[in-house]
Amino acid sequence: MAINRRSMARMALRTLPAPVAERARASRRRRRKQTAARRREQRTAERRAALLAAEPGVRLVTMGAHEGPGRVVTDFTVGGAKEHNLRLVVDVLDEAGVRYFLVRGNSPRRHVLGVHLRDRPALFRAMRARHDVSAVWAVTPGPGGSVGLASAYVDGGLRRGVKSAPVVRFAEPLLAPSGRVVGGLAFGCDVEFWQDGEELVDQGSERLDQVRCQTPEPALAGALVAPRPNRVADVVPASAQVASHLTVAERVIPTFEPFTWTLTDEVTFPVDLVYTWVDGADPRHAARRAHYAGEAPVGLGANASRYASHDELRFSLRSVHMYAPFVRHVYVVTDDQVPSWLDPDAGGLTVVDHRDIFEDPTALPTFNSHAIEARLHHIPGLSEHYVYLNDDVFLARMRRAEDFFHANGIAQVPFSSAQFGVGDPVVGEVAPNSAGKNVRSLLQADFGRGITHKFKHAPHPQLRSVMAELEERYAEPVARTSRRRFRSTDDVAPAATMHHHYALLTGRAVSAPTRMRYVNISSTDAVRRLEALLTSTSIDSFCLNDVDTPEHTREAVHEMVGAFLEERFPFPSPWERSGA
Repeated sequence: MAINRRSMARMALRTLPAPVAERARASRRRRRKQTAARRREQRTAERRAALLAAEPGVRLVTMGAHEGPGRVVTDFTVGGAKEHNLRLVVDVLDEAGVRYFLVRGNSPRRHVLGVHLRDRPALFRAMRARHDVSAVWAVTPGPGGSVGLASAYVDGGLRRGVKSAPVVRFAEPLLAPSGRVVGGLAFGCDVEFWQDGEELVDQGSERLDQVRCQTPEPALAGALVAPRPNRVADVVPASAQVASHLTVAERVIPTFEPFTWTLTDEVTFPVDLVYTWVDGADPRHAARRAHYAGEAPVGLGANASRYASHDELRFSLRSVHMYAPFVRHVYVVTDDQVPSWLDPDAGGLTVVDHRDIFEDPTALPTFNSHAIEARLHHIPGLSEHYVYLNDDVFLARMRRAEDFFHANGIAQVPFSSAQFGVGDPVVGEVAPNSAGKNVRSLLQADFGRGITHKFKHAPHPQLRSVMAELEERYAEPVARTSRRRFRSTDDVAPAATMHHHYALLTGRAVSAPTRMRYVNISSTDAVRRLEALLTSTSIDSFCLNDVDTPEHTREAVHEMVGAFLEERFPFPSPWERSGA
């Protein structure tokens, strides 16, 4: 009778002392696990290679602790990324006949669907059938938008903890042409597995205590219960399960009527965006500036590097296109200039000349940003609520109207830790200090309050009515500032210091935190700071300020900034000329 090797090994182990035999068994188990792991790695490598060969647009990327496939795209917006991942799931659910409903989730970065817990196996079977060899991932959401367990479908079986989780996020990471992740797992579509209320009662008081709506047990009969809180209710009683729908990217998604409500904290009024821009390299502009240079005061207000162009406006507009879906219309205020790459006829954007907003033609040309800011509220068609940006400010992640205004219209202003200092304005000090001190004198006389702090180099929410009120109440200093061709020590700063403090003192603004980074592009650590901005997902905006770049380094700085901006914002906005 033949005896195989495994049987012989078992017989041999019986003859060994117990401790020796146990060590041998443990060693054998380790070898088996190692062999199985190598086989899994080989199968995963083969499946990934097949995917990469079949789809040239797919690449392997690293996202934090996770490594796997993503898809290169030719355009990116945060809204488009959310909708892309929603379609990945909805298409599968529709084809499989699995019922679902849209949930008003707590994060603006992703869509959320509700699926009954009993349909979880059907969902996973259908997702496997559709996305078996693809760049789609299934992950468990962690705290604060983080990712817990993660599995890419192409790697084979999903991790056990993913398939049993109460919430699963499905996502296809989206990549820039360079391979950098622009739309990671945070933009995935979350699927929540909802339970019948009766099942919840059977799970006992501990689970019932987790329900935010504090629903009595009798009311849970026929109800649907979410595995986590959302913006409306984690319990939908039978009486509220009224079929309705929401339209997302021209697609009708079923939901329940309560999830269609406009909530009290949602901004429903229009919000526009205003830029001020000048092409300092334009020979005509340079000639006018030189002609009036004798009027410029001593100090940093008129140094040449302030007018150097690194195409900031083009890339700032790209950042708005990527990250600010709430913007109704963009206004670019210029001095009889239009960038060669900008399409002035593109929808959603208007180029506004200084002559359109300055009533006094003798105040032009002006090279004073304070003067221009004093006239922005005269832009024809501008909404009551708007956000003002310098062209050296860039959005760094998804922004909502609610990040700048409360639903009742109050502005949320970004205070800085920097201060104006005390005493009178001093010739030669930086312009924001002297302008801030002048504003302080005006407000102290009227309100008995002393202002001390500046505001960040960030997007600034503005109320058109506040600007008009300032122009009337402080007519002489505002008019004087609007007539100054260059910054002066007797200027006021209308758009930030004056608007924000006055709105705060009259109940139309509140202080609000914002996460931003300021980079002086002429500093020795600029390269390091720019590299950090390529991968950071924790800041709202950043400013690339050219304080006073020495002439001998301007070309190198220009190349550094250009390379960074092209990598950070690689996708043309709809306001650029084709091929420009």
